[in-house]
Amino acid sequence: MQKAIIVAYDKNRAIGRGGDLPWGRSLPADLAHFKKLTKGGNVVMGRKTFESIGSHPLPERENIVISSRPTGIKGVLTAVNLESALALARYKTFIIGGAQVYGDALNTPEIDTIYATEVDATFSDADTFFPDIDMTIWEETDRVHHPADDDNAYAFDFVTYRRKIVE
Repeated sequence: MQKAIIVAYDKNRAIGRGGDLPWGRSLPADLAHFKKLTKGGNVVMGRKTFESIGSHPLPERENIVISSRPTGIKGVLTAVNLESALALARYKTFIIGGAQVYGDALNTPEIDTIYATEVDATFSDADTFFPDIDMTIWEETDRVHHPADDDNAYAFDFVTYRRKIVE
């Protein structure tokens, strides 16, 4: 069963600004990509990320929130840490944030793939960042470029990284 990170970040690895994406909703192609990949699977997130999406479960996915307190919201499972969240997961699993959860996931051998949207822009007022990807552990296996267009305000690349096999 696949366990992956899914993330969008700018040139400085910015992932958040005031509880939202630094670019807001100006990249609908990225949002559609996120939905397509995660639909039917588990999404694992920290409490702040859960609050940033409106404290409601993402539809058509099993939602697991990492928190010391249950959310009390129907359709949302709670786990005390990433390890217990992964143990609850019954389907393909996507780690969707925030920064601390991403950091933990990058160091979890069970996580085998990173689906990154690399936004060709810099947002100087960002306040949350994705950790550096250690290229001694990960390798880029796919990259698809998308130029800015009438619907998407910025150029971006969909990039797949896979954990290197250690022999």
